[in-house]
Amino acid sequence: MQIQRIQSVYIFLAIIAMAIFIIVPYGTVVQLEAGITETLETMTEYGVLIPTCAVVILLLTGLFLYRNLALQRTVILVSLMLTLAIAAVVCFALYKQASAEGIDAHFTIWDLLLPVSVILEIMAVSGINHDIRLLRSYDHLR
Repeated sequence: MQIQRIQSVYIFLAIIAMAIFIIVPYGTVVQLEAGITETLETMTEYGVLIPTCAVVILLLTGLFLYRNLALQRTVILVSLMLTLAIAAVVCFALYKQASAEGIDAHFTIWDLLLPVSVILEIMAVSGINHDIRLLRSYDHLR
């Protein structure tokens, strides 16, 4: 019996998306009075860096747990919740910066990596669930 492992591809692509998110800036802040532009980078913001690294580690772990589908699904779901939390922190950080007086904050195009990663993780969980249902149906045939 061969199980199609498309979820491994989704997990790998999510790892790449989150690894790129670690490197690139996730926002810019412009102080209107002084005209100073500052970029917000994941590498310098520990409140975003630590959870993002944890997501990458969880996804790497989930990639190699293909023999234990229930545990793989749990690890991917935890990484999914953590990715959603990172997206919330990024939005809150930029909103907080934008609400400060005399400061204008903007998202960057790289912030799209977070929703892409969320979608890929959801697709991976869907693939894992499909494999679990397939294995259960084969067990019923025995």
